Amino acid sequence: MQSANEPEAATVKFRFKNLGPVKEAELELGDLTIIAGRNNTGKTYLAYTLYGFLKMWARIRLEKVKVPRTQLEDFIGKVLENRRGEKCEIDRDSLIQERKSVIREVSSSYSKDALSGVFNSPDSAFEGASFEVELSNELPEGLVFQEEGPVYSIYYDGTEVQMTYDRAEEYRLSELWVSDVYLQFLFPELSFDPFVLSAERFGISLFYKELDLNKNRMVELLWQKADATNKEYWESVSPYLMLDIFAGRYALPIKDNINYTRSISYLEKEKSEILEDKIFDGIKDMMEGYYRSAGDDIRFRSKARKEGTFNIPLHRASSSARGLSDLYFFLRHVVKKNHLLIIDEPESHLDTANQIEFARLLARLVRAGVKVLITTHSDYIIKEINNLIMLSQSFEDKNKIVKKLKYKKNDFLPAESVRAYVAEDSSLTPCKIDEFGIDMPFFDKTINDINRASNELATRVAREGVE
Repeated sequence: MQSANEPEAATVKFRFKNLGPVKEAELELGDLTIIAGRNNTGKTYLAYTLYGFLKMWARIRLEKVKVPRTQLEDFIGKVLENRRGEKCEIDRDSLIQERKSVIREVSSSYSKDALSGVFNSPDSAFEGASFEVELSNELPEGLVFQEEGPVYSIYYDGTEVQMTYDRAEEYRLSELWVSDVYLQFLFPELSFDPFVLSAERFGISLFYKELDLNKNRMVELLWQKADATNKEYWESVSPYLMLDIFAGRYALPIKDNINYTRSISYLEKEKSEILEDKIFDGIKDMMEGYYRSAGDDIRFRSKARKEGTFNIPLHRASSSARGLSDLYFFLRHVVKKNHLLIIDEPESHLDTANQIEFARLLARLVRAGVKVLITTHSDYIIKEINNLIMLSQSFEDKNKIVKKLKYKKNDFLPAESVRAYVAEDSSLTPCKIDEFGIDMPFFDKTINDINRASNELATRVAREGVE
């Protein structure tokens, strides 16, 4: 399902309380959202919590929440009975209150029933923790939800909600299904399909096969040890499920990352929605090579070079090549324009030049319509993002300057599309962003301190040499 002809969405903020090192924080997503900060300040906690909420949004919506019947009882009944376009008169204030009521219930349910599961931890570890979604009081005119086809569409003109259903004979409608579609219409701000690349992606690319192999061996051993009196029991229980329950200690984003890596061999026939933009070529340039899936094996192949080429299994490739493999296949075969791509520490194992190139790749993703959130320690990524923001401005001899600095003419990033934060003091500090880029003194202070120490030491050494 997808939204179509959608006006600019109302703003949405996410609030976190008592979450690991974070006591209280507020986050508003941009097209590119950056969370920087020192180690152990809660950046990954925040990213994983948001990922878990968006990932579970549809399930929570279906299982925990029903559309308030006071608003739609007759309306839904008519849609189910007549299978044709229907209208329901709802004033603007009532619709706004309905949005707040539903999202309050969903947020509470997520905090109480699902948050600890995202981190695969006991409930006691997240006692007192909460996640809230704050919606704007404004509601855009002309809200539209449209299923692919189109099969089903909803339109709000400020006074009436109109649902239109096509090809009714091909589908069986249910109250829950109609309510679900209505809720997707009601919350365009939450239409993201999250995809995560965790910091553990380097190890996943090495060990996911061993994880599967060990699981198979354990299951086989369990069956061998089961005597005749236990056969009936074993036949009633899935050993795989038992192992996942008792041995799986991974957080949800890491589990999903593992499952994605396992599935790569089945994805190569698929084409991403932005394949024609060839953003994956940026990874080819950084790694001077590319990736191919051969059966259940992933291989890294170098570009043609004078000293010869190589074609090796991914586990024998460099850590940087392993770390970018999942993103490469994602860009070629998976990504959609409604994705929110979450990358934990994208600079890991990249040299400084490639960190700069990665910043440009992020900008290309944003311009292609994909939302991105990163956690980072990289001053190089921030400084290059600032350069791309400045390149979005108008100034004299711009084309000459772009060529001189070896940028491409479409290398730019509008300042209004970026949000940036520093994780510090058990919270998030929003950064000022203007035509010159992101003001992030967190990095500047560290650089100034080391430069000051270096200058002081150099002066002392030089003075000693003179004496």
